[in-house]
Amino acid sequence: MRKLFLLFLLLSLVACANSRQVNIYPQIKKIAVLPFEPICPGQKEDEITCAFSGIISQPGTPSEESARILTKLLYQELSGRPHIYLVPEEQAATLWAEVLSKYTNASAYKLIAEIGKLLHADAVLYGKVFRFREREGTAFSVVRPASVAFALILVKVPEGKVIWRGWFDETQQPLSQNILKIKLYGKVRWLTAEELAARGLKEVLKKFPYLNPPKK
Repeated sequence: MRKLFLLFLLLSLVACANSRQVNIYPQIKKIAVLPFEPICPGQKEDEITCAFSGIISQPGTPSEESARILTKLLYQELSGRPHIYLVPEEQAATLWAEVLSKYTNASAYKLIAEIGKLLHADAVLYGKVFRFREREGTAFSVVRPASVAFALILVKVPEGKVIWRGWFDETQQPLSQNILKIKLYGKVRWLTAEELAARGLKEVLKKFPYLNPPKK
């Protein structure tokens, strides 16, 4: 009887712990998603970069085009969701110019939160591209494989507080070296950088707590 009581107590504690974990994220009704931005050559590390620099294994200098590719992939993944507003690139540029002119010494998080205010959003999803290296070779033989690294953060409005972050950092490996990567790579072939980025985004967004609309 005592063993049954202890088992019941243990299960109750686990259930309570799980119920607390469900509520670790604040309620968000509207999310604005900004286009990805690359880390520019010679750019000083801002707060957002510093938050991820310790986990990116091979820093790089991705181009504006790589940021556009990742933006396209991200917007495809998040399209059709009524609680998510995908900010067009032109509008994002205008908003960045507006907040930068008003808050010259503000942190990056503050600037993102101010953009969120202008869009009447409860949070803003923002991404940085750290590395976007195309494969050298073909789908069946490479000199150098594709390599991609990016990070996403969700900034709460109006506080400018990061409430979620996700990242992807992958250089494709031969499956003979790591068969566990078959789920990520999908096929026994060498991926392009865009294909690797697309698969990485899907993996990251599986852990995004606001993928579905809030319950009414």
